Amino acid sequence: MLASVSCRCSPACCSLQAGVFSASATSLFLALARPSTPSLKPRATAAARRTFHFTPGRRSSDAPPSSSSPRLSYRVAVSSSGKGRRFHPLKNAYNFDPNAPDALGVLTLDKSPANRRRHRPDSGEDAFFVSRIGSRHSEQQRQEGADAIAFAVADGVGGWTESRVDPADFSHGICGYMAHTAMAWDEPAHKLRPKQLLQAGYDQVVADPSIRAGGSTASVGVGLPDGRVELANLGDSGSVLLRLAAVHHYSVPQTHGFNTPYQLSIIPPRMRAQASVFGGAFLEDFPRDAVVTNIQMQHGDVLLLATDGVFDNLNNQDILKLITSRMVLTGAWTATPELGISVADNLRSLAAPGGLAAAFPPPSESADSATRPEASLTLQSLLAATVAGEAKMASIDYRRDGPFAKEAQRSYPGDHYRGGKVDDISALVIVAVDESLAREEKGL
Repeated sequence: MLASVSCRCSPACCSLQAGVFSASATSLFLALARPSTPSLKPRATAAARRTFHFTPGRRSSDAPPSSSSPRLSYRVAVSSSGKGRRFHPLKNAYNFDPNAPDALGVLTLDKSPANRRRHRPDSGEDAFFVSRIGSRHSEQQRQEGADAIAFAVADGVGGWTESRVDPADFSHGICGYMAHTAMAWDEPAHKLRPKQLLQAGYDQVVADPSIRAGGSTASVGVGLPDGRVELANLGDSGSVLLRLAAVHHYSVPQTHGFNTPYQLSIIPPRMRAQASVFGGAFLEDFPRDAVVTNIQMQHGDVLLLATDGVFDNLNNQDILKLITSRMVLTGAWTATPELGISVADNLRSLAAPGGLAAAFPPPSESADSATRPEASLTLQSLLAATVAGEAKMASIDYRRDGPFAKEAQRSYPGDHYRGGKVDDISALVIVAVDESLAREEKGL
């Protein structure tokens, strides 16, 4: 018999809380990011869900970037929303600035635990981070690691609330420590591995006296300027790579059973002793259990990392429809009968700060236009907010059975679970841009 806090909730106890959207988003963003409502198609088998497919013939991730390889920059944005909270497409989207002193999604670690809780993003028990790798002080880091990034999403295990533990402390803590580790990295960027980063974050969380218990899933990645991206996934957060209106890679969740994902944990000795009295034990997983995959991103690719708040309510085809429609609508991808889908020439400008606001200016310009929220709107923030917004809508729709509902119906047919699954939502979107193309256009 297992005494475990691993299970997030059962279909019977998972009540659907009303999450509402703010009606104050700008007309520009709503015109582009208003979620559609495509029908959900059940996935065939458990083995077919979000598995990774490997492309042969790639260079080893241990090798340094080649000078002949394309030089990619990664344009990153995150959109998140805590369950039961209003979702505002502009306010809930965050763009990553590689020149900022801090990582996106976390504060510097010299803040008190109380300050960290107060200034967390609106993501509930979910957490995320995006950071550069290294401080760029050395010439080698400037040449090799200037565009190298580390990123992750983590989902605090809600079952810990029954033990009076805030699950957000663990998930936000591990993201903060991983970001700090990545920014302090003083070796070549290609030597930093996501599983190593996950291990470093976990070790520091375990050593943090302010985090006495808790658990979290995690999906961690490292992206190099030649397009190589290594991902490490533990639990039911996951990844999807989209290229020219097709799904190229998708991850399969690691679970011990229905709604019981693999997870990193801190289990107090008292709880271990109580479990042993009844002959039980806790389900425990470690960074070494994470599944690692290597992908090669290309110009115009879109990589999504998300927590189960997205994947429990949207399947891969839903995500593909959303991303493709927004990429084509904004002109980032072009669609022609002769050539099909291709990457547009203006992708780089659309992914720049304010790129969408410049491409789709509002009807009336005002003197303070630079201070309006949409001035920071980018292609990647639009994509992230679109996915998060659609997942939010699906989560509170009683008439729309999502992937979680279909799995619950198979596992517990007597509970008659219907509709979406209310949960915290985090969607991290990366758009790959080939900077060498911009240099060629300038004749450099």
